[in-house]
Amino acid sequence: MSMGWTSPVFPQLRSDNSPLPREPTLQEESWIGSLLVLGGLLGPLVTVPLSNRIGRRRIIMGSNIPLLLGWLLAGVATNLPTLYAARIMWGCATGMLFATVPLYIGEIAEDKIRGSLSALFLLFINVGFLLAYAIGPFSTYWGLTATGGILSLFYVPFTWFIPETPFFLVYKGKIDEASQVLQKLRGLSKDVVQTEVDGLQALVAREFRVEPSVKDLWATRGNVKALGICVFLAMLLQLSGIDVLLFYMEELLVKIGTRMSASDGTIIMGVVQVVTSFITPLVVDRLGRKLLMWTTSLGLTIFLGLIGVYALLDSYFKYNVESWAFLPLLCLIIYMILFTLGVGPVPWILVAEMFPVRTKCLASGIASFMCWLAGFIWTRFFREVASSYGIYTAFWILAICCGLGFIFSISPLLPETKGKTFDEIQDMLNNRTKEPKPVAV
Repeated sequence: MSMGWTSPVFPQLRSDNSPLPREPTLQEESWIGSLLVLGGLLGPLVTVPLSNRIGRRRIIMGSNIPLLLGWLLAGVATNLPTLYAARIMWGCATGMLFATVPLYIGEIAEDKIRGSLSALFLLFINVGFLLAYAIGPFSTYWGLTATGGILSLFYVPFTWFIPETPFFLVYKGKIDEASQVLQKLRGLSKDVVQTEVDGLQALVAREFRVEPSVKDLWATRGNVKALGICVFLAMLLQLSGIDVLLFYMEELLVKIGTRMSASDGTIIMGVVQVVTSFITPLVVDRLGRKLLMWTTSLGLTIFLGLIGVYALLDSYFKYNVESWAFLPLLCLIIYMILFTLGVGPVPWILVAEMFPVRTKCLASGIASFMCWLAGFIWTRFFREVASSYGIYTAFWILAICCGLGFIFSISPLLPETKGKTFDEIQDMLNNRTKEPKPVAV
């Protein structure tokens, strides 16, 4: 909700009811939008060193401290520095959650539902965006901000009841407690979950004989290749323009020339995101990661390019595009569907599948850091590119980035991991082939 807050708030900051003493400039608005993403860079820096020390549960609970502080600062803001600080606090909280929640889900889920359950993370992110989009246009600045703050107050009481992950408990030597948590999660008896507990003990003994270090990421050719793949796809996730569209949705719908009310169009986009998020868990384990990546990145290239063409005809050549006024919103709706199905969730699923347990936390942190870095650069300068060279140029740059993702996805550089064991994935990444058995003569 803090990420979607800017879309309905920017028009209010330019109105007479703004909490600020004057209307913010274009650059100041760009800083308001992008500082959340810059704050997101702090998330992995907090979670990676603490994850194996204090546990996933405490990090998830602790993320509410900067989150609530952000809502408080936004609520009392009367100047830009206070608003900037609020955005950084929200970004820190969001970065902590993005780096920890997928790891938490992966460690409590059964193998057969891990991919689908991980995809639900995106669903509830989109519910937060929809809340901001739906409440903002019909509320004041303070009403929207107070709603977000009140909802965040429920965060600690509810997260207090979530258990620590069985893996972390075994890692800390709390075997009985891990067994009790598994009994509750699986709804099974102690004897039935004992096999899983034994497996976790063997895993910890094998993978954590020595403390993990950054050097583990380039210890094998497969790890280096996996890191390159995941970092590239995580950056592509941002370079496809998702944060730009989500943060500046109302403004973009006006700029590209759609004739629908910007607030109505934004709500429609939020509904599409949520509905599509229900579909993602059903297809991600059926269609495969590679297929989803190349089809969705190709689709994003086409529809972002079409928006650019429409904006060029409308704003530069001044053609009468009244009969095609539905096209920008339609293209953005299809963009959201495709992003939610492939380019959005697949990078994080691959992080969970490609790395050994001892390096997974480090790899997730690095991929998350690079994702936020790419997002900050793009959200900070997108509006200036649009202002200087036309909104159509900005959309064409997004289309080119997605086109590069399409080329990468159809190339042999991206392996298909669907239905493969960890050992089989490692064989592919390390270019290992199994020796054929000798034929008896």
